[in-house]
Amino acid sequence: MVNILSGIHVSADTAYVVEDYPYGFRLRCKIRYWLESNNKGVRFCSQTTNPKKSHIWNKPKYSTYSSQAGAMFQDDQGHVHHAGLHEYMDTAACVAFRDNYGAGVPADSVNRMNTFIQGKIVHDKYRAGKITQEEYKKEIASIIMERSLNK
Repeated sequence: MVNILSGIHVSADTAYVVEDYPYGFRLRCKIRYWLESNNKGVRFCSQTTNPKKSHIWNKPKYSTYSSQAGAMFQDDQGHVHHAGLHEYMDTAACVAFRDNYGAGVPADSVNRMNTFIQGKIVHDKYRAGKITQEEYKKEIASIIMERSLNK
């Protein structure tokens, strides 16, 4: 069972905090997780405290960017992971990402995610010969216009 962490964990201040996390072999610390979003995409961030220095926060660790969207979730053991949506995924995987992790996508990435998936669906129709090149151009222009209105 996967528990989707809501998209409100978007900075170190609003991060999801785990109070009891291993630090080395014997020590314990805190760790916090959040998603950072900007024009490059979304990336997963984590940061631990240093129990040797009265629990000050260490330097954050960052994943690589997922170009379209990202979400955090907990697995059955309560461990925090992330999943990302990127341009190399096929349309079915993109739709599955939105269905499975859409609730955990930060608010500022939802529009980008939906626009990207709509474009993938239209592109698949064009590649399958279901729409002409003119219809393809019109639908893509419509999707882009809708996104610019929703910003």
